[in-house]
Amino acid sequence: MKLRLALPRLDTLDELRGELLVLSCFADDRPLRGLTGLCDWRLNGHLSRLVLSEFVDAHWLEATLCPCGGRLPFDRILVVGLGRRNEFNAQRFEETCRFVFARVRGLRVEQFAMMLPGRIGVEVGLRQALVAWRRAVVETWQYQAHGPMSLTLLEPQDLHRELLEPLASLERELGDGAMPAAV
Repeated sequence: MKLRLALPRLDTLDELRGELLVLSCFADDRPLRGLTGLCDWRLNGHLSRLVLSEFVDAHWLEATLCPCGGRLPFDRILVVGLGRRNEFNAQRFEETCRFVFARVRGLRVEQFAMMLPGRIGVEVGLRQALVAWRRAVVETWQYQAHGPMSLTLLEPQDLHRELLEPLASLERELGDGAMPAAV
């Protein structure tokens, strides 16, 4: 598995290519925030319209798969609900990661990008999040015969320094000895 870091910005996304972009949102966040909000803007409010029509209501572990329509360099978007912000904790974070990876694997995606679900450092601490995220990745892909799998983690620049070594270690454990690239 090839792991890399990139910034959660539209100009950075434009440089990436992939089959799937995983976005998440809280049920009580309106308008959509963060990378999900930026992607919604790029998609001319498509995600907001799905929320307004209640097709997407962001209940915890609700997942909606939709096309990008050529406006983002991914084939599809998987929007994952995080539930109510005040109910999101470390346990839900880890279960959300497992849920996301199970969906990605079920879709047979080889190249995808995602942010860590929730606001790291607010709802869940960074170290706690990394341990849970790593555990979910290993449980999903450690014993799988997978092809050239590529995961881009979209996180702010201030987290990159703390993320590089854990990602490099995970990449080595899963069989690809290259250091994760930072974009």
